[in-house]
Amino acid sequence: MPSKSLGSFVPLVLCLATTALAADDGATVIVSAGPASMTQADVTRRLAALSSYQQGRYGTTPDEIKKRFANEVLVPELLFGEEAVRRKLDQSPAMVDKKREALREALDRNLREEVIAKQPVTPDDIKKYYEENKNRYETPKRVRVWRVQVEDEATAKDLIQQAKGADGTKRWSDFAREKSLDKATAQRNGDLGFVRADGTTDVPRVMVDKAVYAAVDKLTDGTILPQPLKEGDRFSVLWRRGSVEATRRTLEDESAAIRQILERRRIDTARQDLLTRLRKEHLTDLHPELLSNIDAQAYGPPKRDPKGLGRDDKGKPRLKRDGGAPRPASSD
Repeated sequence: MPSKSLGSFVPLVLCLATTALAADDGATVIVSAGPASMTQADVTRRLAALSSYQQGRYGTTPDEIKKRFANEVLVPELLFGEEAVRRKLDQSPAMVDKKREALREALDRNLREEVIAKQPVTPDDIKKYYEENKNRYETPKRVRVWRVQVEDEATAKDLIQQAKGADGTKRWSDFAREKSLDKATAQRNGDLGFVRADGTTDVPRVMVDKAVYAAVDKLTDGTILPQPLKEGDRFSVLWRRGSVEATRRTLEDESAAIRQILERRRIDTARQDLLTRLRKEHLTDLHPELLSNIDAQAYGPPKRDPKGLGRDDKGKPRLKRDGGAPRPASSD
């Protein structure tokens, strides 16, 4: 494009008659600046993106809103855009990167829309996923249990007595650390975590006999089992510390979330399939070994000044408007 002044190189045609906006032909050009133009469909789309509150900034009647929006927003937008092209700003590395990213995002949006339209998630798909992953949506009752194991019943009964009263928790803790035979839990008060009816717990690699759950399930929270429980050749003292009731999320409760999961999976698959195909068809050069020549530090966050002072491009401390040097940055 030849280099001319803005007034001479940009021919501007602005046609905003109500009849033009009301025309059936969406391809009718309403505003143009040089080779760039906006059709009735373009203007309609831009106006539709505004809320009623935003439209009210441009007038009180539909005609006034349309004319002012075009004159105050669209015309300057086209003029500045054309001037940027004249100055070849669209060829700058930063702008090229932005355009490439915008195209990637547009392609990804289009891909998602295509997948959802062509591979819709059906109620049967949702039900199947729910049934296959029911354990995620049905949580059984769990009981928090502290357990101390000893060799003889008399010692176990003695602990039951010691654990009563105001300092019972401390005496229990000391006893667990010093005498419990279950060394995996001794240092945490014999805490087994939340125990389920099948003997599994919330603590990794900790599993107990089902009899432990059965015994404490009859108690109320905060109660110690009155008699020691025989577990093999050991006697266990059990303290029910708390509980969580069973929960169940129904298929109806989880349908929306499952739909999102399945749609995301299909989109990820389609995205990966497209990328694989595009790599085969278009990727011609890739030299990862050359990345070693790039200083990654140059692209990281700026290094803090050792003295906590902001500095200009020449390395000199920046001064405040009042002429004083900035205060050192906070150490926290």
